[in-house]
Amino acid sequence: MTTRTLNPALTASSAMTSRAVAAALLAALGVITSGCGSDAGVATPQDSTPGCTGGVLEADLQAEPLSGPGVDPATGELRPPPEGSSYTISSTYGIPRPGDAVMQRYGQMFGAIQAQLASQRGLVAIQLAQSPSCGSGRTLAVWESTEAMYEFVMSPAHLEAMDAADELLQPNYAVTHWETTRADEMTLEEGVRRIKTSEAAAR
Repeated sequence: MTTRTLNPALTASSAMTSRAVAAALLAALGVITSGCGSDAGVATPQDSTPGCTGGVLEADLQAEPLSGPGVDPATGELRPPPEGSSYTISSTYGIPRPGDAVMQRYGQMFGAIQAQLASQRGLVAIQLAQSPSCGSGRTLAVWESTEAMYEFVMSPAHLEAMDAADELLQPNYAVTHWETTRADEMTLEEGVRRIKTSEAAAR
């Protein structure tokens, strides 16, 4: 059984294949929030892809640069949170189920999610990544606060996408979130580490 906690958001990227984008998008959206604490929310990896799991960084992972209002355009670096505050970071991993029906369903949801993200309050930055060898997608989203993150989670477009998770994603998808002020903890690699910890605890 899959245990799930939260959802980050993501935007389209022309550099990624539609299948990889679907993996990342559905991983980001395909979660039922449960109100659990941080570092929770992973499923048991599939035996058919032992090297492809949320807790293992893919050797061929191809990551897009961070983008969003919190990224310094001159350096490409994420601006630090205001003094005395922290960011909420969410990270996801997922592989889409095969078949044309999956891509068709994904396409139906994608436009609404894009529109929601374009005006989403509190989204600081987002990063997408894909692994061609695993057919997997990862996301990293940076939020002004946990409240801002859950505001997106409870939006109508996102609620619809949550209902489609088990239909569209393979069961080893993973989601986690944490709060931090440290730049070295606002990375895809940190998301992998935290997902690995959650996977180990779930066994």
